[in-house]
Amino acid sequence: MMSYRKRQLLGFGAILFALMILLIALAAMLDGVRQNLSEIMDERYDKVSRSAAFRNNFSYLDSEVGYLINETDSTKAAAHIAQIDRRSQDAYSHLSYLQMHIGSDANARLLDSIQQGMDRYMNVLDRINTALDAGDSDAAAALFVEEAQGVRTNLLRNLGEYTMLQEEKMQRANREADARFVDILNVSAASALLIVLIGVASAMWVIRGTGKNLRRITDVMDRFDPGAVERMSRLEIGTNDEIGNIARGYNHMLNALEEHNARVREFNRRNEDDNWLQTRLNELVLLYHQVPSPSELARSFLSIVAPAVRASSGLFYIRETQGGETMFVRLSAYADEGPTDTAQKFRLGEGLVGQAAADRREILIDVPDDYPGLIRSGGGSYKPKQVWIVPIETDDRVEAVVELSSLQPFSPLHRRLIEQMRSTLGIALQSVSGRAEVERLLSEAQTLTEELRLQQEELQSVNVQLKQQYGQAEESRRELLEAQRELESTAEELRQSSQYKSEFLANMSHELRTPLNSILILSQLIAENPDTGDSEKENYAEIIHRSGQDLLEIVNDVLDLSKVEAGMLDVTRETVSLRDFPELVHYGFEALARQKNLEFEVSVAEDVPDFFYTDGKRFQQIVKNLLSNAFKFTPAGKVTCTIEKTDVRNLPCSATGAPAAESAIAVTVSDTGIGIAEDKREMIFEAFRQADGSTERMYGGTGLGLSICRELSKLLGGCMTLESTVGRGSTFTLFLPEMPEPSPE
Repeated sequence: MMSYRKRQLLGFGAILFALMILLIALAAMLDGVRQNLSEIMDERYDKVSRSAAFRNNFSYLDSEVGYLINETDSTKAAAHIAQIDRRSQDAYSHLSYLQMHIGSDANARLLDSIQQGMDRYMNVLDRINTALDAGDSDAAAALFVEEAQGVRTNLLRNLGEYTMLQEEKMQRANREADARFVDILNVSAASALLIVLIGVASAMWVIRGTGKNLRRITDVMDRFDPGAVERMSRLEIGTNDEIGNIARGYNHMLNALEEHNARVREFNRRNEDDNWLQTRLNELVLLYHQVPSPSELARSFLSIVAPAVRASSGLFYIRETQGGETMFVRLSAYADEGPTDTAQKFRLGEGLVGQAAADRREILIDVPDDYPGLIRSGGGSYKPKQVWIVPIETDDRVEAVVELSSLQPFSPLHRRLIEQMRSTLGIALQSVSGRAEVERLLSEAQTLTEELRLQQEELQSVNVQLKQQYGQAEESRRELLEAQRELESTAEELRQSSQYKSEFLANMSHELRTPLNSILILSQLIAENPDTGDSEKENYAEIIHRSGQDLLEIVNDVLDLSKVEAGMLDVTRETVSLRDFPELVHYGFEALARQKNLEFEVSVAEDVPDFFYTDGKRFQQIVKNLLSNAFKFTPAGKVTCTIEKTDVRNLPCSATGAPAAESAIAVTVSDTGIGIAEDKREMIFEAFRQADGSTERMYGGTGLGLSICRELSKLLGGCMTLESTVGRGSTFTLFLPEMPEPSPE
């Protein structure tokens, strides 16, 4: 009988030998599976990636052909042609690579079909370019819709079959790998069972440590699930023996499967992103051809893009020129909260919207949660997660600005969508604006045509009526001519009557002055004769002299007024010394001021010229009349007279001599008298009129003074103004332009 030691050694040796054979076989099988799986996965994945790249380039090529057919701008058409050339070259490059790595007859057949379809599509494209070069865009569009559509459909179908074939091979490789792994598990389990049966007792002690590792491997392999490789635990065995190789091979296999699944998921995700992106862009392209106006384009654009990029609100600003200044005016909104916190327009550089337009670059702001204030943008004041301002550009300027606010960050896919739609939206804005303008002009033309037709009908009707009324009009014209002659005769009689009246007043006033002067002289002689010795006669003579003096002033006023109305008053132009004016005025009114106990001041401003060219006599007459009125209607207080220089272009009233004058003066007479009510200010400038009857009874006078002043001021080319407050006084201002000096003969 074999000793325990021999049995142990034999059993342990047998176990070790069996384990060695098993581990070597498993390692070889796993390594072969790993190499075969890696080779198949890399080749299939590369082919699928190349076919997807070919599909994307062909899709962009087809889109650019559509844009080229609808493009009217030669510069933009050249850009589309360049894109077509680049996309076609890239597509052929990917197709050539696939043909170099055919691998099977089915692949060769499908790739030949794809090659033929691509060649037919390029042939149709050449015919489209020929039609466009000939200016026949309708024929090009027909080729694109009728022939290119069928070629495109067949090509994409063959490409889809090729991609599906590669994916089926990838799935078959996965299934084969799964089957081999199952076989490996079965072999491992059977071998482990056989080894356990060979030496139950000795193996329990000899291979205690080894059995522990094997149990760990068995446990992990029993839980193997090809569909959940990422969630499976790895074998953590640090030995360098065959078991360690098995564990590392198994771990490497899991890593390869996980990487493969990740690449497949990434590929699918990219395809989904590209399909989603292309779908959104196609929606926008369809939208661009359907909207009738920029406002409808803005509204529809926001309704598509804002939900697509998960924006909580959106605003659309369009470029406008207001008063020569470029503004970006709000055109539409998405989920707007109202106009309270919403800016309606921005200048260039104003706010985030204006700054994005001025810099011609997008602005993306991240708002922290603990930010103490509010971010003000075009949408109002609130705390979004991000605010995104995107300028919409054409070749030479910013046409619009789109503002999007979101409660979560914008993803890279969202940013890709916005980047790709920016240029197309700018072109669409120009196109829609142009189309709207054409429709507006067409509508106006139709309206004008209809109006012209109606006017033509009305003119025909009016022409008939005019023919009927022509005879009546001739008769009415004769009657009007007769009435006009009678009116002209009556007007001439009235003019002569007025002239006779004025001449009569002028002559009568002159006739009255002669005997009045005689009476005044004789009464003065009697009053001043010391030889009479009769004080009563002297008193009577003085009364006669004063009454005659008053009557003479009245006659002089009537005479002056009648001469002005009759046009018989001559103006004598002469040099008047304005610096001597205060002395002359003081001399005439100083005694009256002392008699009434009134303050009297006369001043001339420093910038007033020393000499002024006008009619000195009439100038003094106006000033004296104004001062006489001031003293007459001022029972207490102060009377002032000032002369100032004024700008002839800014006279506050109508002055007939102002246009030809180079300078002007303003003579102001102010008092603290009884004042004039506002409704009486025009009346006092009328002849023989005073403010009311009580004024005439209290202060006397004929009411001619102010009327003569205004007429004389007009005669001298000037005008007068009045400012007055009842009970506080009045201020009369004479604005007098300087008369031109006569040219030397």
